[in-house]
Amino acid sequence: MIHRLGLLGIICLAFPGAGLSQVPPSIPVAPSAGPAPLDGYLQRWEQEMQRIQTLVAQLRLVEKDKTFQTASTSIGVAKYMKTGSGNQTINLALLELRKENRNDPDRKFICTGTYLYEMSFDQKVIRAFELPKPKPGQVADDNFLSFLFGMKAQDAKARYDLKLSKEDQWYAYVEIVPRTAQDRADFQRARVVLNRTNFLPRQLWFEKSNGDEVTWDLPRLDPGVLVDRREFDPPGVPQGWRGLEEVVKPGAVAPATPSIQPKPGRPRQ
Repeated sequence: MIHRLGLLGIICLAFPGAGLSQVPPSIPVAPSAGPAPLDGYLQRWEQEMQRIQTLVAQLRLVEKDKTFQTASTSIGVAKYMKTGSGNQTINLALLELRKENRNDPDRKFICTGTYLYEMSFDQKVIRAFELPKPKPGQVADDNFLSFLFGMKAQDAKARYDLKLSKEDQWYAYVEIVPRTAQDRADFQRARVVLNRTNFLPRQLWFEKSNGDEVTWDLPRLDPGVLVDRREFDPPGVPQGWRGLEEVVKPGAVAPATPSIQPKPGRPRQ
């Protein structure tokens, strides 16, 4: 898994549940009729994901560094758009982050379907990462992003060890452990928290292979809203910036970017 892709996967993590908005955790949500098994949650998540055409999400990112025992928080907005259909489906996404208590953007990522562009406002540079070739109608299948973008429930269970670890009045907690060495090199374990009423993700948490943790909290998700297709075009170079620094091929080692970890306000371990 390339963590830049995982980062943008979070953007679109919410696309399950077209026409529904994520209910803030401070507002009680009516429970579902009864507890559902893991297969039921995965199948509904898959079905709802397939319906999403556009999405805008407000998010909060918390990154914990195990080595230095530090934590940083960023606030941001993510947008998603699906274009085409069948084998011609393209997933477009962007993510803009700023440090908490700051007004100016810190990082911005744009996924055009073929390239991921990273804009570093501090360094005033743009980096481009060529995305792996996807299977027909899917994003590249060599990372966790494929799971978020619509890997079929059956395929997800074959690739990852999935466990419904907990259900409460509001959420279902699905633990994820990689089965392959390739995936284990990227993350040791993860957790997705799903809203039990509309099957929208509320949080995604990762523990990286080095022990660092990333949490994406998704307090508000708005599927079906109007999104301008031009927002996903390759970025121009702002005045005073150094320009496009590099193009990294799939599989090449590239500078690390934020991890992904959402944490719901109401869900408790």
